[in-house]
Amino acid sequence: MSFLKIAWFEYRRRIRSKWFIIGTFGMPILILGISLGTGYMAGSGAGLESKMFGLIDETAYFGNQLALALDERYADQDQPPLNLAVAEGEFTVLQLQFDALVNEKSLDGYFVIPGNFRESPEVRLYARSSSNFRLTEVIEVELKDILIQQRVNALNLPEGTVDKLFFDIAIDHYEVGALEKSETDELIADYIAPFVFMFLLFLGIFTGGQLLLRAVLEERSSRVIEVLLSTVSYHDLMGGKILGLGLLGLTQSTIYLLAGILVGNYYDLSLVTPTIGLLYFVYFILGYLLYAGIYIGVGALFDSEQEAQQAIQIITFIAIIPMLLWTIVIENPNSTLVNIMSYIPLVTPFFMMIKIAVGETTIVQVVSTIALLMISVYGSIRLAAKVFRTGILLYGKRVNLPEIIRWIRA
Repeated sequence: MSFLKIAWFEYRRRIRSKWFIIGTFGMPILILGISLGTGYMAGSGAGLESKMFGLIDETAYFGNQLALALDERYADQDQPPLNLAVAEGEFTVLQLQFDALVNEKSLDGYFVIPGNFRESPEVRLYARSSSNFRLTEVIEVELKDILIQQRVNALNLPEGTVDKLFFDIAIDHYEVGALEKSETDELIADYIAPFVFMFLLFLGIFTGGQLLLRAVLEERSSRVIEVLLSTVSYHDLMGGKILGLGLLGLTQSTIYLLAGILVGNYYDLSLVTPTIGLLYFVYFILGYLLYAGIYIGVGALFDSEQEAQQAIQIITFIAIIPMLLWTIVIENPNSTLVNIMSYIPLVTPFFMMIKIAVGETTIVQVVSTIALLMISVYGSIRLAAKVFRTGILLYGKRVNLPEIIRWIRA
């Protein structure tokens, strides 16, 4: 039972660390603070640059109308993101003057409304960069409304015709069997929750993996590993470290899920259901064991953390793929791409966690991916044990791939 003593030692030592406490409670606070802070800045306009654009209006009408529309649009903002300096005249006459203003950075760019805009509604933009792409959408929307209103007036249509022809349709969301519509905060929570579960899974697995890698490297570099192997077998040492740091990750995940339950109850949202909670722990355990085999195997091959981190980068990049595709998974959970990615063991836990949280998976997919991960975990731990047994006591020697293959075959 030596591996249990090692596991308890690793768990107790790490959970008492101030960095574990800071990381466990500080990370959600930091992420929440950043999210709320950026949301506040975006809503308040803080950090936004006020752009100054020129406008050459060959129609002698739409330019002033557009300026008035923008003033009304940004009336409640102290610093409007877009300001217009309108000049009526021919483009060929005013071009050099406006080009000079742009080159001397008095203007960020300038628009040109051609004389035939009524018949051919196209506007040109001259600017130093393409970073103003979002602002052009505002110009498009406002000019379209102005042109529609002018055409209505030209046809002598009754007052209010535009309002009758152009309007927004509200789509209310209902859960199947529900009598009351879902509120906006419920819809947002349902959309964001799958990413949160996937992120917490990723955080727990890789936090444990990194601690495992660092623990092995520290004991190798200090030669403590030799003393340990004189009293316990390498199987017990490896198993104890994996188990101890896995329990640490389970503790962290339990804290996060309990926090999710409390937050959900407070806001009357079912963020963590029993099914989601159970499957979260299943995929966490299997995902952690899969990566633990990789991390402890890599740790046994290198003398420095820098070399080990370089070797593990490819695996980390692969694991980041679900982070990049999470919106695709939420919106297209049963697409061919997502289903294929769900059966690639290194990313299976993350993709499946999103699909489960969205509610778009089947029992067959859950059972088959769990079986796939169990087989992968067996292979990962078995290969890691062979590498760990031989490589853990090698110092100052750069191991090559043929040697590792020989260890595995032995």
